[in-house]
Amino acid sequence: MKQDYQSCLISRLSRFVTLTDAECAFIADLEKDEQKRKKGRPVVSVGEATDGIMVLKSGWAVVKADSSDGRSQILRVYLPGEVMGLAELGTSHAHHRIVMQTDGMVCPFPRKGLAPLFIDFPRLAALLTSVGSLDQIALRHHAGVLGSLDAAGKLKSWLLQLRSRLEVANVGLGNRFQVPFSQVEIGQAVGLTSIYVNKLLRRFVENGEMEIDRPYVRLLKRDEWEKECEYVDAFVNMDTSWFPPAIGAETTGTAQMAEPV
Repeated sequence: MKQDYQSCLISRLSRFVTLTDAECAFIADLEKDEQKRKKGRPVVSVGEATDGIMVLKSGWAVVKADSSDGRSQILRVYLPGEVMGLAELGTSHAHHRIVMQTDGMVCPFPRKGLAPLFIDFPRLAALLTSVGSLDQIALRHHAGVLGSLDAAGKLKSWLLQLRSRLEVANVGLGNRFQVPFSQVEIGQAVGLTSIYVNKLLRRFVENGEMEIDRPYVRLLKRDEWEKECEYVDAFVNMDTSWFPPAIGAETTGTAQMAEPV
């Protein structure tokens, strides 16, 4: 009998392959230790020993870098169903802090518990590696945008990427999605002052390019923005042709497509 797994991570991964019940059960094991975290509270601090990974089961989190003069930069945003700590598996201590952007739930999983992932679930390991690869590609595109586009283009591109990632996570479909950031925090993510962010958002609304109903926004001219910014959606195509076969043929009903994309 198939089990009904309620998981943002399972939902996210099921966009790319049809997960087996055994794979879903392993993911459920990753998420079994649920810990509530409040908005603004640290998940990981700089210099702290890293013992493994954490599934962000609900809520949003951000990676921050702090300068000696007290300024902060948001390096990346974590969304529901994403795995935090994959980039830190090769080091014993955290180099940046991770802070909850909203209230949420994290599920820590020890590094030593990951061995069965590579031994017993090689296809799932390949899938998580590929998802991490797409995340890195998206971060590179964002870094390129910060260095090449004007202020309006930087903000538009950031919103477009956020929309794409929310769609993959199945928590933000279409052109209306949540943006739980202050204008100061948006500025920290795109390298602008809060005053400039405010000016741009007002301009977008006045020009009929977007609607704002905090904490939600709606992109009214998304296609035009994508052409203007030469936006590349890193999450549209994933090469699954090299994945090893899944161990165990039975699949769960949570999958959204029968074949890899």
